[in-house]
Amino acid sequence: MENLILEIVSGKQVTKKEALKLFDFELEEIFFAAAKIRRKYKGNKIKVCSIINAKSGQCSEDCKFCTQSAFNKTDVKVYSLTDTEKIKEFSIKALENVDCFGIVSSGNSLNDVEIEKLCEMFKKHKKVSHLGVSIGKISDETFLKLKEAGIKKMHHNLETSENFYPNICSTHSYQERVDTIKRAKKFGFEICSGGLFGMGESLKDRIDLAFTLKDLDSNSIPMNFLMPIKGTALEHLPAMPPIEILKTIAVFRIILQTPDIMICGGREANLRDLQSWIFQAGANGMMTGGYLTTIGRGITSDKQMIKDLGLEIELNYTD
Repeated sequence: MENLILEIVSGKQVTKKEALKLFDFELEEIFFAAAKIRRKYKGNKIKVCSIINAKSGQCSEDCKFCTQSAFNKTDVKVYSLTDTEKIKEFSIKALENVDCFGIVSSGNSLNDVEIEKLCEMFKKHKKVSHLGVSIGKISDETFLKLKEAGIKKMHHNLETSENFYPNICSTHSYQERVDTIKRAKKFGFEICSGGLFGMGESLKDRIDLAFTLKDLDSNSIPMNFLMPIKGTALEHLPAMPPIEILKTIAVFRIILQTPDIMICGGREANLRDLQSWIFQAGANGMMTGGYLTTIGRGITSDKQMIKDLGLEIELNYTD
């Protein structure tokens, strides 16, 4: 086992079989390899992002984990697309502290009127290059409109492995998700795609997801960890243990090597006092300030944590 860690540190690309074995290692052993790889490709810089839930609830898709699905019985707020001027104001304020701001909407896709409203706002936004969108299934025509409006980043999670996917969603296919990512890359967008862990998937499913994301050449990998919420189909599942979360992050860094690994939903609730360990596990970024329907930790506390670790927040503004 020690030989495998040393080989990884020396540049070895692991196979699926070897990656699965890493879960049997002691945490400190895989931390050693994952942290070395993070420092090699990301140095001392930490990326921080935030999002706005621009359209909430009554989603027609049946994702079992989602509080916004109309198939789940939750008390999530329901509202149509937020006024674009409010989205713009919110994003400008957020971008004082973060590197990227995501505009997220519920539902399978946005309609033409909603797309036009967003694109009109994007064209007037001075920091449009720091904006990303997560708006579901996207047509080629919409990709062109978003590109012309200045958007460069596209978020579209795979959520889990192709094998496990039918257990969490039946209203759209895994291949549809993969195809959306491939078409986004064809149009020149940076891709932010990752998954949600702790839904009952196996360790092999996690490895398969990591290799799929590697094959798709995703630029950024958001890793979310299930917070079982009453009213969803997965409310009965136990929360993931912190050590298992940290091992999963480390294994993803070892497999994926170069992309940004961003720790997002479930960070605070599931890791608790071990939140700062995500960087030792190989992550080089995180989401701050809250998620789609749950409250996260504020930017002030997260900035202090990064500073205390001797790391630096990466801000790449040119405008």
